[in-house]
Amino acid sequence: MKREEVVRIGTEVAKFLRERKDSADIGKIIATHDNDITRKIDKESEDYIFELMRNTGYKFKFISEESGTVTSDGYEYKAIIDPIDGSTNFVSGIPWSSVSIAVYKSNEVNLLNSISGVITNIFTLETFSYDDKSSYINNRPIVQVNKPEKMLILAYFSRNKFEVVKDFLSQIKDYKLRSLGSASLDMVLVCLGKATMFFDIRGKLRNVDIAASSNFCSRLGIIPQDKKLQAIESSLEKVSVLEEVILSLEPSLSSYLSSALQKV
Repeated sequence: MKREEVVRIGTEVAKFLRERKDSADIGKIIATHDNDITRKIDKESEDYIFELMRNTGYKFKFISEESGTVTSDGYEYKAIIDPIDGSTNFVSGIPWSSVSIAVYKSNEVNLLNSISGVITNIFTLETFSYDDKSSYINNRPIVQVNKPEKMLILAYFSRNKFEVVKDFLSQIKDYKLRSLGSASLDMVLVCLGKATMFFDIRGKLRNVDIAASSNFCSRLGIIPQDKKLQAIESSLEKVSVLEEVILSLEPSLSSYLSSALQKV
């Protein structure tokens, strides 16, 4: 499936969500699953993605945040989908949320071997996409990634990891710490050189959250890693949790965090 088709779908869904953002019922909770919730707008977005992707004429196995695994007989591709990454931001009117789609060949098992995908900012309609060779902003190839002048760390951690983060931060200086609320867009910021590091060590981040952004970054030579600094791995058959995801433009920062995590 070509990158241009995935970008078109991501853009159409983002436009649909922009039109719905002021509706009174978008925050209505319609289901709970795995200690998470499904809002009405999440399901509407997922249904629209399924519809648009099926209308391409291809057959898919969908792995999606709201419905889990949905299989078609004789499927040609797997699609890992987050209908709204940053849904709390979306329903709160905070302009930092996205539609995330990653497409794989039917027999693929490596999370970082997606053939095409897109992360579309719902509020700005900016698209961050990739094919099997390159990454693109609004369909323009990215030529170079420069490190930001000031250290910005995008961090997500639970209370029981506070001492780990304290240990990590004690080894660096002159940084700013933020949690923006959309993992895929946060990772894109790092891989565009607008932030220095992203990490999530809560044990809650799922493959659907970061499949597309991980592939966007890997095309630029920036590989998401686990606490042992190995490339992240995940099932491509179901929604799965990643215990930690570390993404950094500074290898020393990854090493500091890895050491702190492995002391626990």
